[in-house]
Amino acid sequence: MTSTVSSVVVAAGGAAWESGVLREIEASRSMQLVRRCVDVAELLAVAPSAAASAAFVATELPGLDADAVFRLERAGVRVIGLGDDDRRRALGIDVRGEPGALEQAVADAGSPKDPETVDHLATARTIAVWGSSGAPGRSTVAASLAASLAQRHHDTVLVDADTYGGSIAQMLAMLDEVSGLMAACRAANQGRADEVTDHLLQVEPRLRLLSGVPRADMWPQVRPGALELVLQRLRTDADVVVADCASSLEPGEGSAGAGRNQVTRHVLSTADAVLVVGRADPVGLSRLVRAVHDLSDVVDADPVLVVNHMRPSLGWSEREVASTLTRLTGIEPVTFIPADVAALDLAVMRGQLPRAVAPSSAFVSAVDDLVASLAPVVPSSLSG
Repeated sequence: MTSTVSSVVVAAGGAAWESGVLREIEASRSMQLVRRCVDVAELLAVAPSAAASAAFVATELPGLDADAVFRLERAGVRVIGLGDDDRRRALGIDVRGEPGALEQAVADAGSPKDPETVDHLATARTIAVWGSSGAPGRSTVAASLAASLAQRHHDTVLVDADTYGGSIAQMLAMLDEVSGLMAACRAANQGRADEVTDHLLQVEPRLRLLSGVPRADMWPQVRPGALELVLQRLRTDADVVVADCASSLEPGEGSAGAGRNQVTRHVLSTADAVLVVGRADPVGLSRLVRAVHDLSDVVDADPVLVVNHMRPSLGWSEREVASTLTRLTGIEPVTFIPADVAALDLAVMRGQLPRAVAPSSAFVSAVDDLVASLAPVVPSSLSG
């Protein structure tokens, strides 16, 4: 029987264990050294292109951060950390290496982590709110959804993950000096995920906000690897995480995991439920149909369709709209949210949530119905 030989790279940064590890790999019949990388840049360039199955990395390697680990794993390279265990875990490296037992570490690593898999060890559920282009009211729905969950006594975190420029903090008159999302990602990327919750803003009881990037050109500050650590930390700290995502799904620029839209794709692919918001007019509905088809390349399960800005003046009944969407997408809309313009205008002018200024409005009632339909997503221990 022919044994499998694993191609590996080493990035030790001059660590004391480097020479011994290189000798151990050279003497091994199951490992073949592809490259000894001098820094993180070379590691990211060489390991994926050389089809390496594993990378032995010093946890204190200069420049090594959570996003670099994420990009390697996403490219099919298992990262094995040698050095400080706390630092290894903080960077999201789940395989520990030890000189003298490298073959076992490669065997333990197995296949690459699937970056599209939800962290089922987290206690909270993640709901991603996405939408078609053309201002369908996605952010307002996301914020109101989070407020409704908080009203039901769920400790809720609302994350403004729109990499084209967040708006929720401004919508709620909570202008932060520093973007909470950027600060949290920066901390997590450097292995300080315990600081993530320090950047949350209290909106109301049981509802906190991680404010978004204030300008579109700041998107490089939010990288998928760091954001995943942020979301993991939030899921252990809250009952439910609601993420407001940018509308574009194009793969984006740069290397794997570095493009602007990779953040949106990652949040959507790891969420427990994805809500797709569209407008109830002809243009909005056609965009909604296209959006649902585009989303099928990112998520496996059917999304929850939410038709926003529904109004009698369109001349269409909810049944007619539902029938059309079901025929074109194969998915029946869950909720029709009325265009309660007076309540929404009052809320935005006061910098408050619609629930706070018009608790009996038709908009708020429809969002509450939407939350009720999502009951299976909320942890069973929190239902009621």
